[in-house]
Amino acid sequence: MPAPRLVAIALVSGLLAACAGSGERRDAGEPGERTTRQAEINTQLGAGYLRRGDFRAALEKLNRALALDEGYAPAHSTLAIVYEQIGDIEQAEKHHRRAVRLAPDDANAQNNFGAFLCKAGKYREAEPHFRKAARNPFYQTPAVALANAGMCLLKIPDREAAERYLREAVAVDPGLLDALLELARLNFENGEALSARAFLQRYQAAGGNAPAALLLGYRIEDRLGAQDLAAQYAERLRRLYPDSPQAAEVERR
Repeated sequence: MPAPRLVAIALVSGLLAACAGSGERRDAGEPGERTTRQAEINTQLGAGYLRRGDFRAALEKLNRALALDEGYAPAHSTLAIVYEQIGDIEQAEKHHRRAVRLAPDDANAQNNFGAFLCKAGKYREAEPHFRKAARNPFYQTPAVALANAGMCLLKIPDREAAERYLREAVAVDPGLLDALLELARLNFENGEALSARAFLQRYQAAGGNAPAALLLGYRIEDRLGAQDLAAQYAERLRRLYPDSPQAAEVERR
C-alpha cells in the first residue's frame, strides 16, 4: 500500500476560499475598516490566482494585501501556500507561523500549518495544529483536520494514536474516503481482516474505487479465504486499471 497522504482539501481547494474570506487579524496597528476590506479583496484574488496556478499574480495580490494590512492573517496563510507551491520553504514557514500567531483561533490557518509541518517531517509538531483546528466549533471540516492528524502520525509511525484520530474523523464524517481506506489498511495490517473488510465496504459505499482499494480488497478476501470475492476484485482491477501497478501485482500472484 502507498504511504498515507494528507487529505487533499487541506491545502488548496475549499480551505483557501474560507481562509481568504475570514476576517481574522491581530495586532499590527489596527488599519481602517476600508483598508482591511481592501486587504481581504486582494487576498481573495490571490487565492483565486493560486487555484489557477498563476503564482506570480497570486504573489502580487497577496503582497498587496499585506501592504494594506500587515496583520491580516488569511493573507499570510494563503501566501504561505503559494511559497510552498513554488518551493520557497523558508518563506512558507515564516508566513504560516505569522498566520497562526496573528489568529490562533483560525482553524484554516492551523490546519494549513499542520499540513506544512507534516510534509516537512515535523510530525509531532504538526499534531497540535490539526487538533486545534478540529476542536474549533466553527470549523466547517473538522473531519479533515482529524484525518490529517491520523495520516501524519502514521508517518512516525504511531499507529495507535493515528487510528484514534482516523476513527474520530469518520465518526464526524462517515463518508471521508481517505480515512476509511486508511482504517481498512490499518486493520488489515493488524491482522483484523473482518474489520478491514467492514471499513473497505464503507469506503466503497461512499463512492471510493481507487486501485489501491481494489488491491486491498483482493488481499482481504484472499486472507479470509473468500476466493470468489478475491477474484472479483482482481477482475475489477484488470478491467478498470489495466496498466496500474496494483493490477500488475495481482497478475504476479
